[in-house]
Amino acid sequence: MELFEQNLEYLKRYFPNPFYNRICSKKPSQISEFQSSFYGEHAESKCYKQVELFLSHPAHLSLSFSTNTYEYTHQLCINSLNSIADDLGRKSNSKPQRGTLIVLGLGAGYHIPKLLSKIRYTDVIVVESNAAHYAMACQHINFAALHAECESRSGSINFFNIESFDQFLSEMKGLIDQNGVHLLSDISLYRHYSTPLTDQIFGEFKQWRNSFASMWGFLEDELLGLKHTSENRLNSTVSCHENVFSEFESFPVVIVGNGPSLDKSIDELKKQSDHVFIVSCGTSLAPLMKAGIKPDFHIEMERTSVNFEIKEAELKDPNNKDVVLIALSTVYPKLLTQFDNRIVFAKGNDLGAELANLSGDGCKALYHCNPTVTNMAVASFIRMGFKNIILLGCDYGYVDHQKHHSQLSSYYEPTNLLSNVNFDNEMKVKGNFRPFVFTSRIFNEARAAQERLLGHNSSVRVTNTSDGAHIQGTQIAHFEDLKFDKKSKYKLMPTVVAYASTHSGSQLNVGEYFNDACDKLKTLKAQVVGADSITEVKGQLNRFIYELRKERQSFVYQLLLSGSIKYIVATIASHINHLPLNVWADYDVKVRIELSAMLDKLIYELTLQ
Repeated sequence: MELFEQNLEYLKRYFPNPFYNRICSKKPSQISEFQSSFYGEHAESKCYKQVELFLSHPAHLSLSFSTNTYEYTHQLCINSLNSIADDLGRKSNSKPQRGTLIVLGLGAGYHIPKLLSKIRYTDVIVVESNAAHYAMACQHINFAALHAECESRSGSINFFNIESFDQFLSEMKGLIDQNGVHLLSDISLYRHYSTPLTDQIFGEFKQWRNSFASMWGFLEDELLGLKHTSENRLNSTVSCHENVFSEFESFPVVIVGNGPSLDKSIDELKKQSDHVFIVSCGTSLAPLMKAGIKPDFHIEMERTSVNFEIKEAELKDPNNKDVVLIALSTVYPKLLTQFDNRIVFAKGNDLGAELANLSGDGCKALYHCNPTVTNMAVASFIRMGFKNIILLGCDYGYVDHQKHHSQLSSYYEPTNLLSNVNFDNEMKVKGNFRPFVFTSRIFNEARAAQERLLGHNSSVRVTNTSDGAHIQGTQIAHFEDLKFDKKSKYKLMPTVVAYASTHSGSQLNVGEYFNDACDKLKTLKAQVVGADSITEVKGQLNRFIYELRKERQSFVYQLLLSGSIKYIVATIASHINHLPLNVWADYDVKVRIELSAMLDKLIYELTLQ
């Protein structure tokens, strides 16, 4: 009973009183009866046997960033760190020296210390919401000892008392924000017993891991977006555009993506083109033009110049001069000025939008508008007041990875840069018209972003006619089966054009934030130099990211600095996880040199602004 009481005292800090009291209320006879019904006899040996089975075929994902030719500051540092790690004997597929262990189901708990004895996991996350399981484990394992073991490895133990998958994602996000992205570098997922929730967490392992490791941003990208926003604001109105066309809310809007299923419905779209608003999204402009369809709206959200260059012929086509462009303020300025009629939004989680807000010249930003241009399309049309949206060619996946976009698109033109893009069968997800389709990390994140957006806009009817990934919150129909009123869009477009052709400019004030950011990086550099070990270097980087949240203008600094640092944290973690312990000191010395050089380069980039 002494162990039981010690464990109860330990767990008290983690749970609210009602749940904690339920654990305490379990009597020894009740616990014994529950254990017998759960395991039968020999609970300890059954836990150990399961551990051995897991270790022979572990559910484990490692995260690393490859060496490439991009000239971004963080990428150059990653390249150097990869070379250092490889020279010291990194084996990427080896058993990790460190990592995160997520335990789905507590049970008697014997499996947790056993797993920690087999692999040097630093961080343990226990997912359990049944008080009876906590009471049972309190009789068998020492939670305080597990806590101390994780702490001695520079990690932590955490308990997720959750009831839903969304709660799991929320708890994981909070823990990563607090402790650092190194938690993602090596994750083992151990399922002790099966429930609908643990099965979903297990089944969607790669999807949610990839989501947490996505869209971190980096300094140069934010600075480019800021440069474009500053220039675009001089000749375009950047506003929230909320409900500006709500009088047309029931009129059908067809969001046209460039997915492979566009091809089978493009002729029907042409037949119905007088009775729907047609919205081309990025590269879907080319197949529409080849089919003789002129869009009413065109959507753009990418900020690089190459995004303009690969579509330059279509964007400069005189026939598209009066098309209404809907774009983010971060887009390449030359693209924006191709269109006389334009509606420009501030992007959520963007440096320029945040600086405008701080200077008193901001507006309500647009969220859920990335990672793909079709996300931007749905978010913007909902914002403008439309409530009857149809997705066509918004596949977010493919049946055949060789047929990943419309056959009419530039992806299959040998002279176009897009023809160099490759896709593979990275993941399976539920299909819209079939059991499953294959998808990529970006496509899957785009699907998830649409689901989050629709979850906040239940009054909007979105019909998914695409033969791709299923999107929760949409209605399902074949495009050919939809019935459209014979109301003509040409009676509505003059109102839209009158709004989109009116522009007023303003200047963006960036203040003293760049000087402050330089000072913060100089302080970080000194902390890195003075750290005691490579794990402490990682810890200093994590604390730097966490501390950025504490100031009034903290979001500016998060956007500017945290993304570049996150990539380095994850890289260092992935290296030391797969390097022999006896070379960590050598790795540490060389990492500090490269990291100091990277911080100097970031500081220099900021001084140029």
